[in-house]
Amino acid sequence: MLVSSILIALLGEKKRLSWAVSLIGAAASFMVSSILFSTYFNKDIIEKYTWFSVSGLSFSLSFLGNNLTLFMAMLVSFISVLVLLFSRFYMRKEKQSRFYAEMSFFIFSMLGLVIANSLLLLFIFWEFVGIASYLLIGFWYDREEPAVSSKKALIITRIGDLSFLTAVIVLFSSFKTFSISDIIGSLATAPHSVLVLSGALLTIAAFSKAAQFPFYTWLIDAMEGPTPVSALLHSATMVAAGVYLLIRLLPIVSIAGMSEFIVLLAFITAFISAVLALKERHLKKILAYSTIESLAFMFMAIGTLNAGGALFYLFTHAIFKSMLFFITGIFAIFFGTYDIYLLKDKRIRMSWVTVPAIIGFASIAAIPPFMSFFAHSALTYNFNIYENIAFVIVSFITALFSFRALFVVFGKRARKPLKKEFNTVFPVVTLVVLSTIGGVFLYFFGSIITMVQSFDYFSFISLAAVFLGVVISYFVFYKGKAESYTTKARDFAEKFENYRYEKLIITAGKAVSALGYGLAEFDSTLVKSVSTAAESTFFLSSKLREIENGDAFRYLTAIIIGVVAVVILAVVFV
Repeated sequence: MLVSSILIALLGEKKRLSWAVSLIGAAASFMVSSILFSTYFNKDIIEKYTWFSVSGLSFSLSFLGNNLTLFMAMLVSFISVLVLLFSRFYMRKEKQSRFYAEMSFFIFSMLGLVIANSLLLLFIFWEFVGIASYLLIGFWYDREEPAVSSKKALIITRIGDLSFLTAVIVLFSSFKTFSISDIIGSLATAPHSVLVLSGALLTIAAFSKAAQFPFYTWLIDAMEGPTPVSALLHSATMVAAGVYLLIRLLPIVSIAGMSEFIVLLAFITAFISAVLALKERHLKKILAYSTIESLAFMFMAIGTLNAGGALFYLFTHAIFKSMLFFITGIFAIFFGTYDIYLLKDKRIRMSWVTVPAIIGFASIAAIPPFMSFFAHSALTYNFNIYENIAFVIVSFITALFSFRALFVVFGKRARKPLKKEFNTVFPVVTLVVLSTIGGVFLYFFGSIITMVQSFDYFSFISLAAVFLGVVISYFVFYKGKAESYTTKARDFAEKFENYRYEKLIITAGKAVSALGYGLAEFDSTLVKSVSTAAESTFFLSSKLREIENGDAFRYLTAIIIGVVAVVILAVVFV
């Protein structure tokens, strides 16, 4: 993919050829990763190349090929192929071919991230992903919103990047190696304080990249970028990098005692994002809130040390979420809007995207027989009773906001069918099939990573809550009943939005700015006072220089005048 990116940059403005080069590169990456996955299944293959040495310390470029890393490489490249196919439809009026160069670089960065076995190399690819996402979110840099959103994403994720870099330094200083395999194998010899500090830093890094509370707002604004970019960011790439990082380094997180903290923040994130999605009109932003919530579910699984459940849900989410973004992009091209209430007036129901949309939104709510329902059973395996109750509550709200979007958008029968194109139909249909029959993957996914699933009574309680949410959505948003409750729900969600931490930061920023302004005014006054004193001193000294000019006659005259003045004063007053 790096070669594809360089070739596209050299090709200039040959858009069709640039698209073909990028697509071929992604397809080749998928084929190679699939071959390697089948060849090295249940094996750990480490490729290590010496980079440079300093003071006896060797820095290597190390890559790991095992079930986890090669599966992620397959998933990333597979989704990338479908996104690039869809991009041919969505970006056909775009004249700049740099889009495909940036997409290729993004895919290359993500592939490097998932197979890296060196913390330093992983951090480098982590940064590459951040740079590529900045370029892609702000692709339409001549518009204010994308430009601002790309900068916001870059700045907020810098917090996590700095945290990750600090963790890398802490671990290297203790283990004297960047190798992830060697570090995981030597945890028993490390000081507990080092593991606690590095575990906390890695958690902050993961939460920042995955747009979790309190970092979640950048992902909503990132919807200003092209829809294919949104599909790629939200499926198995950038936002999933945080989840993948903790899966790879889960033993450190576990020993550091971060599990309960991760579960708590993940639940807060899931609840807030689900509530905010209830009031959102912008379809892409509804899907963005859904992504934040889904990532929170994965972190809840990680917090209960269930890496297998988190990975399977990551796989599931990549399938149905990219499909929904494709459908959203089709609406934007044909109807020029993302507003669900404006889309309702376009009469989309019974068009060819209706069934895929139903499957996509049902997958968000985890309704059987779709793959996400089975993913939930693996996700919640280690949950305690309190975590299960929290999960049931969020599942209910999820059904509300997902079917609200479905019932509003498809509320009226279509007047004429939507136009079909291979670049839209093939990716959507492929993902529909996987979402529908993908539950079978659950039964051999355990051979990729340790995973257990069970359907206990909480699974059925959660499913009942989901169906209750669907029924309420049907009567409130499709039938238009209970408008007062709709208003109350919207007001409730708006209260949450009013507590977005951005406003706190903005207020703090204004306070710091006012303090800075006051200090600047004080500094200016002080400088003026000192300058006035200096000027006065200079003026007096210049006058004194005129008097003390070395003229002895003038000095004698001044003395005589002074003596006479003293005598006169003495006579008059004494």
